[in-house]
Amino acid sequence: MESLLKMEDRTAPVGFTENAEWRLTKNVTLAALISILFAAANALPATAANVDLSPMVGKSTYLSPVDAEKQISVILSLPLGDSAGAAEFAQRVSNPKDPLYRKYITPEEFAARYGANANDYAALKQWAIANGLSIAHEAGARTSLTVRGSVGQFQALFRTQLNNYRSSDGNEFYSASVKPAIPSAIAAKVTGIIGLTNSVQYAPLAKVYKSFGEAGVAPVDGTDTAGGTGPGAAYAASDLRTAYQIPHFGGLIPQTVAVFEQGGFFKYDVETYLKRMNLPQPPVTFVGVNGYDGYVYDFNIELEAVLDIDMVIAINPQVKEVIAYEDGNDPFGVALIDALDQVAQDNKAQILSISYGLDESEQGTDQMMAENTVLTQLASQGITVLASAGDNGAYGQTGTANFPATYNVSDPGSQPLITCVGGTSLATGLGQVYVTESVWNRLGSGGGATGGGYSSYWSIPSWQPGQWVSLNGGSSAYRNVPDVAAVGDPITGVAVYSRPNGGWLQIGGTSVSAPIWAGYLSIVNAGLGYVGNTKIGFVNPVFYQDTELYQILDGSNGDAITYGLPGYNAGSPYNNCCGTGSLWGGGLAYQIITAGTSGTPPSQITGLTITPTKTAATISWDRTQGATGYTVWIDLVIVLHGTLYRLSDVAQTFVTKKTNFEVTGLESNQVYDVRVGAVNQGGATTLGLTFSTK
Repeated sequence: MESLLKMEDRTAPVGFTENAEWRLTKNVTLAALISILFAAANALPATAANVDLSPMVGKSTYLSPVDAEKQISVILSLPLGDSAGAAEFAQRVSNPKDPLYRKYITPEEFAARYGANANDYAALKQWAIANGLSIAHEAGARTSLTVRGSVGQFQALFRTQLNNYRSSDGNEFYSASVKPAIPSAIAAKVTGIIGLTNSVQYAPLAKVYKSFGEAGVAPVDGTDTAGGTGPGAAYAASDLRTAYQIPHFGGLIPQTVAVFEQGGFFKYDVETYLKRMNLPQPPVTFVGVNGYDGYVYDFNIELEAVLDIDMVIAINPQVKEVIAYEDGNDPFGVALIDALDQVAQDNKAQILSISYGLDESEQGTDQMMAENTVLTQLASQGITVLASAGDNGAYGQTGTANFPATYNVSDPGSQPLITCVGGTSLATGLGQVYVTESVWNRLGSGGGATGGGYSSYWSIPSWQPGQWVSLNGGSSAYRNVPDVAAVGDPITGVAVYSRPNGGWLQIGGTSVSAPIWAGYLSIVNAGLGYVGNTKIGFVNPVFYQDTELYQILDGSNGDAITYGLPGYNAGSPYNNCCGTGSLWGGGLAYQIITAGTSGTPPSQITGLTITPTKTAATISWDRTQGATGYTVWIDLVIVLHGTLYRLSDVAQTFVTKKTNFEVTGLESNQVYDVRVGAVNQGGATTLGLTFSTK
């Protein structure tokens, strides 16, 4: 797409002029090759299985021994049978320049090509049963086996002692206090043991600003912007779609969106939200992971769950189904890995949103490598995964325990195969039209801030050009987060209903921004499937190529006075607060749908003509050989000295299989820019033209 500047620098779409090539890091260990695009900074060799103590034990307060009768789940992780092959395949199907781009495989094909050794997996199961453990979850590609038993059983088998602790951020967890020893019968078969050394139970990221009760009456102050039309003057679903210019073709190829949750939710709460927002009520179902029955044990988790579901449907009212993958029994790390695998096995969802996270320093290498293995499979299957960047600024949940603070980023958001979503403060004008966004930062008042920074574990992926991402304090050597952003500031927050939490609430956090992006990408997936017969899959490489997003140029995610470290500053073209920018739905949809450049794209479009009236225009073109569909993008512009400048508050993207399209609702006596893309699985060809309404 041709690069055009906007009138105001504050809201200019970011543009990268260099398309980074993909590459695999060389000379890494077998375990590190599980990482799709790069090696873990401190990955362990697959032949040297080891279980290190959690670094959090020495920084936390001892509470008590864990009850020996307590039932817990532990994951035994295995290496892929062909780690390098899996990494290469996931890389290629996500690379717009590769002939395999978007040529995804099924979970069965992934297991057959790359899955862990079947004999080793069978031996692990036999060992577990022989030692009185039960099988809670079997990974489809045999990369993990979740076993369940009593604390006493695991202490005896792994020669350790499990204790309860409280970390500096208030999280309670259990962990081995003595370094576990892997039994010799399985030591050569596993690469990691998860669930013995760090077991924080819950990791939600939602942040409540105000409660408005059952009626949702708006107070006089509302938000600190022009505000929304929802209860309490918080942003309603329609406000978000207006502000972010969300396309309207979500129902063409209806999409299924999954959300990961650590507990159950009340359907009444979701139904109440949808009714108040005049939204349809698509099926909202749950899948119990590791035998979880969906019971609501924790009201904070219930709020997180309904928030995630509400935001997906708010952005894409035509979503086919929302599936909540829930595990309220197991600690966060175990629940996350098994839920990721269940999503991969089911292969029903096209998009997965995760609004949970812990600092990398709380997770450990085994946990993150096991997550990465499943994420490699999800990328190979074309399932897009998004995760929140965290709500504690540049310091994470644990970085402010000392002065000066330390920098931390959130897992799984820092995973190289996840789209990490940061948070902004959103300002809108009359009619909830987008005005601007700045970095969400309320650290000074205790209101949180968007997470962001760079990983301590993951090397920089090749699609993150180091010369760009390091301009505003990022790293040219390690994975930088977030990738994108959307509203997350609770003071400019969204309306959500949760009866056990008091009714209507104004809420924020990157728990809002991640499912907003999930809903949006499900719409883009619907359009791409309609005209291109494929799906977007792992989308990060597109974000770093001439990206059509709103740059975030104001603010930071730190507080040097309070914490002794400044955090990261906003800026162009990338920053570690909001990534490549916030959601400009109209422009980005066109970019993603026309991003394919491998294979044989359609012939060049010809015969583009536009017949305008005062408030509409009919756009026509010749039928293009090889095209399976077309996408149309239109934007209001001004012309100064022969150069086009965007006024993108009216930009929008449409899809069609016809060779003509009527755009309505235009302004009279204005200049518009039109781009038409002819699309197929091999890519797209585009042609542009400007015209004036009468």
